[in-house]
Amino acid sequence: MVTPGGGDVADQTARKNNRQKSRRDELLDAARELFFENGYRGTTMQQIAGHAGYSKRTVYLDYLNKDELFISVCAEGGEFLLEKLSPIPVCVMSVEESIDRFLDVYVDFSRDHREYFRMIFGESAPDIIANCTPELRDRVAGLERACLGVLVELTERAVREKIIPPIDPWEAAGIFVGTATGIILLSMGGSQTVFSRETLESLMKNAIRTLWRGLRAQNEP
Repeated sequence: MVTPGGGDVADQTARKNNRQKSRRDELLDAARELFFENGYRGTTMQQIAGHAGYSKRTVYLDYLNKDELFISVCAEGGEFLLEKLSPIPVCVMSVEESIDRFLDVYVDFSRDHREYFRMIFGESAPDIIANCTPELRDRVAGLERACLGVLVELTERAVREKIIPPIDPWEAAGIFVGTATGIILLSMGGSQTVFSRETLESLMKNAIRTLWRGLRAQNEP
């Protein structure tokens, strides 16, 4: 079908979708820069719109609210983290070696993608995620499950091999990641006159190894 303005309906629809995608990308780029610089609370929709060169009203054509923009940026970070975790060869390494590799990747991510780490683990909250679309909530939940799944798989393997006693693998993964995240966040903010970032990272790894040894000790005769 050809329209009076020239071109068929499919072509015009494709051009419209491309323009919308470009606008969405521009808005997301602007939001990312401002969230990185000012954090969640220090960034407004008006600032995002102005930074991208659009009116505030236009932003709402593509994004439900500021929370959706914020969590969309967090999801980018989650995908970067998963890309780093996925290649860990857990099938050919011992459980302990795999956990050490996981921690190395986690620390490297917090260094190389500091602002993503801060947003995901320091600023993101259930009430912010709840204000997003179901599709975005599902995307974030899937990324979280996939990242934790590396430790879940290792825990299940350790139980099968009788290295540690039976334990809820998701609970164990949550404890490991929660401990690691808390210490890394401590290293990223506040005074570092007592402990340097490097010292805190070392403490984090020692803390996880201590937790692991405690689990192993429960299964030793």
